[in-house]
Amino acid sequence: MAEASAKGDCLRVIKAAGDPSRPMRLPLPNGLLPKDSNHLYLTVADGSNHTYKIACSPMGWKEITLGRGWQRFYHENKLQPSNILLFKHKGRDDFSVRIFQSPGVERTYDTSGDDSGAVTPPRVPRKRTPATQAPRRRSGCINVPRSAAVAEVEQTFQSEHPFFIMHITKRLLAIHFLPNVPHFGDDVNDDAVVTLRWGEISVRAVYGRYVGQRRRNCGSISQGWAEFLRKCNITVPKLAVFEISSTQPDVELLVQFVDFE
Repeated sequence: MAEASAKGDCLRVIKAAGDPSRPMRLPLPNGLLPKDSNHLYLTVADGSNHTYKIACSPMGWKEITLGRGWQRFYHENKLQPSNILLFKHKGRDDFSVRIFQSPGVERTYDTSGDDSGAVTPPRVPRKRTPATQAPRRRSGCINVPRSAAVAEVEQTFQSEHPFFIMHITKRLLAIHFLPNVPHFGDDVNDDAVVTLRWGEISVRAVYGRYVGQRRRNCGSISQGWAEFLRKCNITVPKLAVFEISSTQPDVELLVQFVDFE
């Protein structure tokens, strides 16, 4: 619920925390943020002053969806679905949030387990360095997440290998190849042999780059992809995480399937 404010007053939104697996949707006009902004800064305003950078995207003209970074905020602040959040727009892409255990009962913030007493940490500077950094990965995602579900998996998935994430949609379950697969590296040739592994299941397939202008961006996995899905018993849409565990002499992809809503 968004509060209509008088001229000169700030905009406030009251929302339940809800399920952390679902993106948070705020009833805010997307013109509220600076032009072309794709993120906002959320500061916990109950004594911690921790600031989080959270990706956002417009949903129509009167709603903003929070994506990458929201799940981290949710878990680090130990939220529960029934918690009530009060968002306050402070200007540009700055927001503060107050956390209530229930309507009218504001809770004490403590994510580290330390008893800080009445000491209030200094406000995070404009540089926006988070107070608590997420664990660093030695490798990361090599494709660009295009949905809130993919972005959440990309943020939390940890691997020693480079990886990419793809939606295995209902349409892709009906065809014999996997399109728009990112390149595995400059040392991987056309028509490369690819071993797909999921647990004890292993299937050989072929990766081929696209031709023309799209050649530099991606290709497709065929000649084994449909068999791999069949052996893994994948019959409904999933998110698939592909870890590139080897590129020489052949490409090996370790696959994990993740449910999403």
